Amino acid sequence: MSITGLEKPHILTQGLWLPEQIREGERQAAAAMGMAMFELMSRAGLAAFELARREWPGSRHWWVFCGGGNNGGDGYVVARLARAAGIKVQLVQMGDADALTGDAAIARDHYRADGGAIERLGALQGAPDLVIDAVLGTGLNGAPREVAQQHIDVINRQHVPVLAIDVPSGLCAGTGCIPVKSVSAAATITFVGLKSGLLTGRGPDVCGRLWLADLGIQHRLEQQPAVQLLHWHHQRNLLPVRRCGAHKGETGRLLVAGGYQGMSGAIRLAGEAALRCGTGLVRLLSHAGHVHWLNLTRPELMTAVFPGFEQWAWSDALIVGPGLGRHDWSRQLLTAALAAGKPMVIDADALHLLKERVSASTVITPHSGEAAAMLGCTAAEIESNRLLAVQRLREQTGAVVVLKGAGTLIAGEQGLALCPYGNPGMASGGMGDLLSGIIGAFLAQGLAPEQAARLGVCLHAKAGDMAAQSGMVGMLASDLLNPIRSLINRTDEYDNNKPDSDTGR
Repeated sequence: MSITGLEKPHILTQGLWLPEQIREGERQAAAAMGMAMFELMSRAGLAAFELARREWPGSRHWWVFCGGGNNGGDGYVVARLARAAGIKVQLVQMGDADALTGDAAIARDHYRADGGAIERLGALQGAPDLVIDAVLGTGLNGAPREVAQQHIDVINRQHVPVLAIDVPSGLCAGTGCIPVKSVSAAATITFVGLKSGLLTGRGPDVCGRLWLADLGIQHRLEQQPAVQLLHWHHQRNLLPVRRCGAHKGETGRLLVAGGYQGMSGAIRLAGEAALRCGTGLVRLLSHAGHVHWLNLTRPELMTAVFPGFEQWAWSDALIVGPGLGRHDWSRQLLTAALAAGKPMVIDADALHLLKERVSASTVITPHSGEAAAMLGCTAAEIESNRLLAVQRLREQTGAVVVLKGAGTLIAGEQGLALCPYGNPGMASGGMGDLLSGIIGAFLAQGLAPEQAARLGVCLHAKAGDMAAQSGMVGMLASDLLNPIRSLINRTDEYDNNKPDSDTGR
C-alpha cells in the first residue's frame, strides 16, 4: 500500500473516477483477492492515521468526527490507532452509534473494546490540535441533513488543521459541487483512485493538499477512469517541431476576428499569445478605428478591417469572439467567419450569438456563464455538475468543448479530460482571450482540434502557475506571455527544476 501526494509527477498519469466506479471496483477487487471489505476499511484507516502522524507529528489531542456509513468506520479505525499511540482522542458520532451496521459497526466495536469512548457533540472539551473529518463520504449527492451541517460547522470553527477522510464532508465527490456547506480541510486523503469532484468545481477550494492511498488494490480496478487527467510532461510532446529551414509561411497563418469598439485589447492579447506559441503570421480583423494602434503597440501583428475583408482563404485557422460584442456588426462577422469553413476557436461573445451546430474542427471555450447561456440554464446549475455540462455542450454543438474554471474540462472524441493546473490569480480579464490565442495557434500549426485544446489548456494553466510565483493578486493576462515562451521552448527553470506541483495541492 502506498500514500502518494498529488504533487508527485507520476500521480498525474492517473485518471479520475466517479465514486460509484470506486465502490464497485473495491467490491470486485476484494472478491478477486479473497479479502473481506473490513480489511479495506482497516487499510484506509491506517493510511489516514499514518498521514496524520507524518504531517502533524506534534499533535497530541485529536477530535474525530464520525458519520453513519463506512466513512465513519474509517474514522473509528483512525481513532483506535491514535489512542494506541498515546494520543488523546475525543470521538463524536453523528447520530446513534449503536445504529451502525456492517463494517462500520465492526470498527466501532474494536474501538470500544480498546477502551475508546464515544461522546456527544456538545460534550467536547478542551481544544484539539488536529481534527479528523469522517462524517460524510463519497455517497453525498445533495444537501446534507441539518445534523451533518451542525458537525461541519463545529469542525470549521476549530481553526486547527483538518484531515478529511476520502472527501471533505459536504463536497459531492463526483461533481465538485457543495450544495450547502463543506468542511474546509488542510489535507484530504482519498482511497483507491482520485474522485472527479476533488479536482473540479469547488473541490480544489476545500480539499487542501490531496493525497491518494491505493490500499493495494488500484491495479485491480477493471473500469477505465471516467475522466483523463492531463499531465504537462505528456502534453508538451505535442508541441509542433520546427525544422531548421522553416519559414513564416509554413508555421501557420491565424486570423483573429473581434474587437468591437472599446474592446480591441482582447484580440491584441489573443494575437500576441498566438505569436508566442510559434504561429508564423497572425492577422487581427477588427474595426477600422483599431488598426493603427494595434500595429503601433505590436508591429508583428498584421491588421485588417471588417466589413470589406475578403481574404478568408488566407488563414489556416480562425479565432472569433474576443471582444466581439453582441451587435449587428458582431453577428455579421461571426456569420462570415463560420462560412469560411476553417478550423476555428469560438469564444466569448461569439458563444452568445452562436445559434447553429458547428463543424468537428471547431473548439469552443465557454466559462460557466457562457455555458449557461448556451444550455438555457443558470451558471449555478453548470457549476453543480460540470462534467455533465461539458458533455451536454459537446452533444449540442458538435465541437470540442473547453469548459473553463477550476479544473478546466475538455470534451472531445477521446472522452473527458481535466487539467489540474492553474490558480486563482488567473481570475482576471483577458485570460480567456489568451487561451483562445494559444489554442488557435496550435490549430494554425496543424494540430487536431482536441490535441490543440488539451495542449493549449495545459500550457495556459502552467504559464499561469509560473506567473503566480510572483504573487497571484494583481496578475495580468499579459504576465503569462513570457512564461508561455519559456514553456514552449522548454527553457523555464520552474518546469525543469521543481516538482509538477499543481499549484501546491
